[in-house]
Amino acid sequence: MSRLLAALDRHWFAPASLRDLALVRILAFGTQTFFFIFFPGGYLRSLEVHLSDPSLLAPPYRPIVVLKVLLLPWGGWGDVQPSVSFLAATLGVAIVAGVLATVGLYARVTMLLAAAANTLRVAHWNSYGDYHHSEGLMIIALNVLAVAPSAAVWSVDAARRRRAEPGARAEPAGGRDDMSVFARWPLRLMQWLIALTYLSAAYSKLRFGGLEWMNGYTMAYHFLGAGMREDREIAFFLATLPPWVHILPSVATVLLELTFFVAVLVPRTAWLYVLAGVCMHLSIYASMGIAFFQTILLYSVFIESLRRYWPRVLRPPLPRLNRGRVVRQAVGRA
Repeated sequence: MSRLLAALDRHWFAPASLRDLALVRILAFGTQTFFFIFFPGGYLRSLEVHLSDPSLLAPPYRPIVVLKVLLLPWGGWGDVQPSVSFLAATLGVAIVAGVLATVGLYARVTMLLAAAANTLRVAHWNSYGDYHHSEGLMIIALNVLAVAPSAAVWSVDAARRRRAEPGARAEPAGGRDDMSVFARWPLRLMQWLIALTYLSAAYSKLRFGGLEWMNGYTMAYHFLGAGMREDREIAFFLATLPPWVHILPSVATVLLELTFFVAVLVPRTAWLYVLAGVCMHLSIYASMGIAFFQTILLYSVFIESLRRYWPRVLRPPLPRLNRGRVVRQAVGRA
């Protein structure tokens, strides 16, 4: 029993790089805020619908539990519907707090504010029956990062704190001060949530479609539906291919979803699963227009495994330096 507990402790709380955690913070909050500013999409469309005719929102408004909890200070438990001005203010908070959380200024407060505002936005949109699991994963990630030491390095707060210390550097140069036992659990938690999301998707396919989901006809049906819905010629073309052509990608998709947890348990395989996942999601977007960019972004939680075990063959070529020549040039310039 003690060995099991020790293994679990290493799995969740072995010292990990605060820089990895900070990188995920910058990518998550930065990208979420970027899309808020330049691609507001459904959120501003919901504001426009509220302004024009709230009755156009279908299906009817049924607030989910998370939204009810967040709206408790403004109306108690019930079917409280936020006003347009409240939603607009939430958008402003999400943008301002998101920018500050990205750069790490007053990070403890701004990360919490940005996470709460983003959670309210998604919860409000989901209360009309429009669910997107990739957004759900991102919202969980923002809240996890907000309570983790995500701004301990690579942040304005860290730079200000170190400059205030006598004789301290602006940033740690690496080594033990870059490691923390609290830096691993946020990344590990998100790794498991991604794996569980894929496992849930595979279970749904096999539970409701069985082996017939992989017979090729199901994939052709989805391509045809995407072609009609999005008017995509490539989807129409793929739908006309013989069903046996779709068998291999169908089987590969289910296998990837069923076994993605291996990337967490066996870090050496993470690069293979991440690469396969990126290819899968990009091919889905190219063929059917279904975007999973937030899921691709969240693959950054595997940064430690990727840095350690990414195959050298796939690494970008770096220029080889002639150290003797560099030293001679430096001496000559001196």
